[in-house]
Amino acid sequence: MTPRLLIPAGLALLLSACGFHLRGLGATTPLAFASLNVTAPAGGLGDVLGRQLSLRPDLKLLAAKEAEAVLAVENEAMDKQILTVNKSGRVTEYQLIYRARFSLRQGAVERIPSTELTLRRDYSFDENNVLGKEAEEQILVRDMRSDAAQQIIRRLAALKPAAAPYTPVPAAQ
Repeated sequence: MTPRLLIPAGLALLLSACGFHLRGLGATTPLAFASLNVTAPAGGLGDVLGRQLSLRPDLKLLAAKEAEAVLAVENEAMDKQILTVNKSGRVTEYQLIYRARFSLRQGAVERIPSTELTLRRDYSFDENNVLGKEAEEQILVRDMRSDAAQQIIRRLAALKPAAAPYTPVPAAQ
């Protein structure tokens, strides 16, 4: 093997030996439940969560009555604020603020109380390219929903399995 090939091969070997892998690839952290129901308003974050959760081999998406846990997307909102203006008073930058509120119930136990995620993205605005900037804004909104869904899934993966109710064992006679 030539030295030109040895260096990249060695780096690839080192990266794989340390456990590095791209996000979304490799083993997934098991969830504390085997079935889940996602309750959300039509469109938006609920659809993104449903798509991403349906890719997990260790989870079944079921109706609320049949699922072990219910993930409720209570609401989501998008806000757009002016970030900067130029000297003639025209907007040059906006900030998009995405908020999503969710909770998780497993049986009668509230495992994740109502929690709000907030994501922010800044983007420049050019009045000469309004259509392009509107498309950029839609892409940013889609990416923020995807990021919010990933954050929620990571929080679900961080949950420990619910403890079984304690039942005392009768003493041997």
